[in-house]
Amino acid sequence: MRLLDGTQIAKPVVYRGITQWTTMADDLNEEATRLIAQVKAALAAEPWGGGTEGQSFWTAHFRGDGPNRMLTQYEDLAEAIVDAGTRVRANVDNTLLTDADIKNDLQANLTMQV
Repeated sequence: MRLLDGTQIAKPVVYRGITQWTTMADDLNEEATRLIAQVKAALAAEPWGGGTEGQSFWTAHFRGDGPNRMLTQYEDLAEAIVDAGTRVRANVDNTLLTDADIKNDLQANLTMQV
């Protein structure tokens, strides 16, 4: 590789990988949405009951907003995984554009020095 050859990124190969990532991430996000709804429905049914034992369980189970916090973190994680593909695609494009600009600047400087 010579000085002015630039960054070696095979954009079609990277984009193919990002497309596969996006498909996986969309599937994961759909599954997360479905699972979160199921857990929320189960929690809303309050299967622990209203007796003393049930209240003890509820207090321990919901300490620190336990299951709700977990569901929010799971939802945030699924969204971040979906967003990662978009961010990688933008970073590849930005890297290639920046590399092309640097190459043009280097060529202009070499031309001016001759």
